[in-house]
This record gives sequence, C-alpha cells and structure tokens, in this order.
Amino acid sequence: MARVNGIVRFSGQLGDLVFYKRGKKDVVRHKAANYTLTENSRKSAKDFGAASRNASYIRKAFAPLVKLYAYDDLLNRLNKRFIEIFKTIPAEHAGKKKLIDGDIALLKGFEFNSSKPLEQLWLSESDLRIEPDGLVKLILPKGEIESLLKPHPKATEARLQVMGFHFDLDDTGGYEIIEVNDLVIPLSNSHFPKTVLALSLNHKCDKALIFAMGISFFTGTARSCDRRYYAGKIIHALHVKDGVIVDFVAQPKVKSEVVEQGDKLSWAVEEE
Repeated sequence: MARVNGIVRFSGQLGDLVFYKRGKKDVVRHKAANYTLTENSRKSAKDFGAASRNASYIRKAFAPLVKLYAYDDLLNRLNKRFIEIFKTIPAEHAGKKKLIDGDIALLKGFEFNSSKPLEQLWLSESDLRIEPDGLVKLILPKGEIESLLKPHPKATEARLQVMGFHFDLDDTGGYEIIEVNDLVIPLSNSHFPKTVLALSLNHKCDKALIFAMGISFFTGTARSCDRRYYAGKIIHALHVKDGVIVDFVAQPKVKSEVVEQGDKLSWAVEEE
C-alpha cells in the first residue's frame, strides 16, 4: 500500500492499481491477483470439507457429553481425527470421499478431555456385542470398586454417562441418538456387578454405531469440577452392515523396490 501525493486525486481502479481513501488519506494498492486452484487442490478441499462436516455431526450428536467433558480444542482434534479417517480412503476417490469407505474404528479412543484419559478414572474396558437378532449389548464387567475406579478423594458416588449415535452411511440422512440414564455407583459399595445396557436397533444397510462414555464424581449432589476427576471418550466405533460388523480392509501399500546398481565404486587399500 502506498500514499498518493499531489493535486490530482483518483478513486477507483486504473489498470492493476486500485485507488481509495483510508480515513483522510488517499492510498493505492495493487489489484489482488486471481488464484486458480489446481484440480488436486480442489479435490483435497472437498474432502477436507466432508471430513469437517462429519466431525461436526459427531460433536452435535454428543453435545451433552461435550458440554460436560470437552475443552476448547475438541473441535480441532476431532477434525484432525476425521482427516486421518479420510486418509484411509483410496486415492481414486479423491474429491468425492465418503465416511462409508473409511476406517471408522479410528474414532475409538477419542478423548473429550484431552488432559485426562478416561482409562485413568474408569479402569475397565466395556464390551460391545451385536446378537444375531440385531440386539446390541454394551457390557460393563463386574469387579471390586477399588479396582475399577480412581475416585476423587472426597467423592461419595461416581456417575457413568453413556450416549450412542447410530446413523446411515449411505447419505440418506437417517440417524438415531441413543440417550441413557446415568449409572450411579455409590462409593460406599465394595463390589460392582456385571451391568448390561441392551437396545434394539435397525441395522438394515450400512450404519455407523458409535458409543461415548464419561465419568464424573459427586460429593452429595455437587459434581467435582476438578479437571483431574472427570473424563469422557468414544469407547466404540463400528461400521455395521445388516447387523454384521464390517472390518476395514486397507489397501496394500506399494512397496518400492531397491534396484541394485550395476557399476559400483569400491574401496581400495593403498600401501604407503
């Protein structure tokens, strides 16, 4: 940007120069150059947009858990996770990549609270089963409370909060948000029994089934706001087709062959 000095004042465009006023000053700048994206850049931009939209769907579906457990960096981290999923989609789909073709299982383990992994507070893994009749069971194994939890020292109870998101992968837009009552665990108990959440879902066609779980500690009715004592993450992420779990099969990587050089130089020992 340059200032215009002199008696004559211009306003508007003259060739590649643009004249305008900034406050009481007359200034001039070069017209912005047109930038044309390459075909590969346009495809990458479309795929990035698709990944970001899917991240937004997940964030909105789990909004209650996001509100309780997430930090400001959640959206950026979730976008990054979906970009990693979209990278698993074959290159020939560039510009038209869809979640159905990616490794959805990479969502498993995504932490809502980046500073506190769930496994440091809830020390057991859950088991997700899909029965032949389509019934879905989320199972929490039995155990001694002290071996399952690392509670706030003043807490009187723990609350496990679970949500599910079941949606179509074929662009029809159908979805179901699964809301579950809090599971209250009195810390005065010594034993936690095997606990099962059972639900019936329509598995027809290609679906994504995602479960997230969070844990908070309460003293009476007051929830601890100490970030060291609450956490949440995605505990299961599956691609299900007609009630059967679809395992992602990655494309085999092309191995580069090392070509032996025919005429190589050799070391020679010379005597002094």
